[in-house]
Amino acid sequence: IGRGMEPEDAAAASSSTALAEEKPPFVRLSKAEKRLAKAERQQQQRTAWRQRQREAHRQQVAQREADRAAALESMAEADREMFALAELEERQRKYNEMCAQNARVTAALQDGLRVAVDLYYGSQMNDREQRSLSAQLARCCGINRRSQAPVSLHLASLARCPASCLPPNQEHLSWKVHLIEEDLETRFPPSELIFLSPDSDSVLTTLDRSKIYVIGGLVDISVQKRQTLSRACALGAASARLPLREFVPGVANGRLPLTLPAVVEMLTHVNATGDWGRAIEIALPAREYTRPQEMGKTARRAAKRAQRGAEWGGTRG
Repeated sequence: IGRGMEPEDAAAASSSTALAEEKPPFVRLSKAEKRLAKAERQQQQRTAWRQRQREAHRQQVAQREADRAAALESMAEADREMFALAELEERQRKYNEMCAQNARVTAALQDGLRVAVDLYYGSQMNDREQRSLSAQLARCCGINRRSQAPVSLHLASLARCPASCLPPNQEHLSWKVHLIEEDLETRFPPSELIFLSPDSDSVLTTLDRSKIYVIGGLVDISVQKRQTLSRACALGAASARLPLREFVPGVANGRLPLTLPAVVEMLTHVNATGDWGRAIEIALPAREYTRPQEMGKTARRAAKRAQRGAEWGGTRG
């Protein structure tokens, strides 16, 4: 023990020294290692979130069962029989609706409006964008499966698509979609293809069942312009953009790049009702068509500068 140091202080000093010695040395990670570590953390967070969701669902089911048992306990015998009959009829109704919807999807797969997701661009995306594409494909299939008027959905250019672009565990193999390994132009004549691109000068206003509407399977966080349009021009195929501002004037950007689920949502709704305006309002976030057109980013910044200038008693740059 050093001079003037109490035994407790000496023990604390030796303990802190030992902890400092046990601390692992700093290791500088490369960008790839950081991305991998971040992906692992995100996967752990998603797994934990799913577990919490499952537990919450189990608790809700248990609560419903308890409420049902309590309600039955308080009923007379005749009321219990009527309650059981009503439950049976409701289950049968839901089952019939499910069978009818499955039949609609199966029929549309054979002779419905043809919509293809072109996975030609898989190698142009980074890992994050590929994972996003995988999730969007699953959402597209779900939207079509629940639609009042499903379309005949095709996934094309699968041979070019990295595994990370597709759902895990090859879930897409069980979907009611056409799976096409080769490129679109080898399966269909370019004259039947219409590539949907926000950069096109043509506007899509009606759906033609003799055509195939091609959605570019490209998730580009930093937007890569003219990709689908360039591919259409290279193939000699037609192109068109969705009529956003033509039917919903409140849309600030008529060439707004859309997600795959948003496009599929619009096409299925128009296929069912023919109402482009309502289809656009359903598929787009409200912020895209409720904000006045004159209030773009530049106008908002100018308004904020003017407001600050008024508050400070003068114009501020």
